[in-house]
Amino acid sequence: MFAAVVNKVGINPCVDVPEEISRAFRRRGHVPVRGQLNGRPIKATLVPVGGGRHRLYINGQMRKAAGVGVGDTVTLSLAFDPQPRDPPVPPALAAALEASPAAKAVFDKFPPSHKREILDYLNWLKRPDSLERHIKKLIGELAAEERDKDGAI
Repeated sequence: MFAAVVNKVGINPCVDVPEEISRAFRRRGHVPVRGQLNGRPIKATLVPVGGGRHRLYINGQMRKAAGVGVGDTVTLSLAFDPQPRDPPVPPALAAALEASPAAKAVFDKFPPSHKREILDYLNWLKRPDSLERHIKKLIGELAAEERDKDGAI
C-alpha cells in the first residue's frame, strides 16, 4: 500500500508509482494490476515511464468511484493481475472471420490494441441488426485490404 498525489500528464490524471513498488512487480513494460484506490476496487495497467518505474493513469470511472481529483492524495494497493484482458469475440464475428480467410488474415495481424478497440466497439452495440451491419462492413474492409495488398505493385 502506498499514498500518492494525483497529478496530470497532458490531460490525463495519474499517479507515479514509487520505484520500490515498480521493482516489486519484477516486470518491464505494461503491468496488468488489480487493487484498491481509496478503498474502491480497480483494475488497470501500469504504464512504463523509464528507469524501471511505472505510472498509473486514473480514468474518470475510477476517479468518480473513489471521489478523487487532480491534486488529491490517494491510497493505493496494487497486485499483479494475471487474468487475460482481451474482450470477448462476438460469435457472429468469429463465424464471419472463419468464413472469410482473407479478412481473418488481416484481422490476425492487427496489434492487440487495435483488436481490442474493434472488439470493445462491437461488444458495445446493443441491437443484433447493428452488430450484423458493422460486422459485415468490417469483414468487407478487411477482405478488401487483403486483396489490395496481394494485388499491389
